[in-house]
Amino acid sequence: MDGPQALRALPHERLLAQLYPRFIPGDPALLKAFGYGPPSVPGLLEVLALDLPETVDMLTADSLSNLGEITALRDRAFQNLRAVRVDKHKVVRDKDGSHFDVLMGSSYFIASLALVLDEVVRRYTKDAPAPDGILVTLPHRHQLAFHVIRDRSVAPSLHTMARFVAVGFEQSPGALSPSVFWWHEGSFSQVATQDNAGLHIKLTQEAMDLAARFAGG
Repeated sequence: MDGPQALRALPHERLLAQLYPRFIPGDPALLKAFGYGPPSVPGLLEVLALDLPETVDMLTADSLSNLGEITALRDRAFQNLRAVRVDKHKVVRDKDGSHFDVLMGSSYFIASLALVLDEVVRRYTKDAPAPDGILVTLPHRHQLAFHVIRDRSVAPSLHTMARFVAVGFEQSPGALSPSVFWWHEGSFSQVATQDNAGLHIKLTQEAMDLAARFAGG
């Protein structure tokens, strides 16, 4: 059963129980059908999807019009997202002081957990996010990595995460983004990308001020 068939055949409450937010690459050709979500991660589109037994189907704006009001549907999708199972959590550390957490799972919505990142950090690190924000990567749909910014380890962690996400993006199915993002006060901004030409740092003035403060601390 595909998405349109499911919308016609399944009870309304069951549809809501199988509704999740999902990221897809922000191809301009997809904007008309899938550009209804709020801006979140640069370069990606946030859409609503049905998790069906044999497939995960992204819902178009037209499909959603028959299902309910978008804000209410998104709220329900977020409720379902919070129950997504993470199969593996590990901490990656290097001798340069870099460290970050990696979440992985068979669910197609692991990367979507970035939408509730503050809750995820509290769940897996047993600590509240620092006021300086979080570095986060979404290389593909089955993985999310994050580093809570607290000290000078932010600089080496940014570089290590950039290499890490580049590999995951190139080698895994469901690729999303090769970039490192900075999550701060609920918003995402792109701060680094690594490609064949090397590492590209792209900091906002706020992020540069943050980096300078820790470099001198």
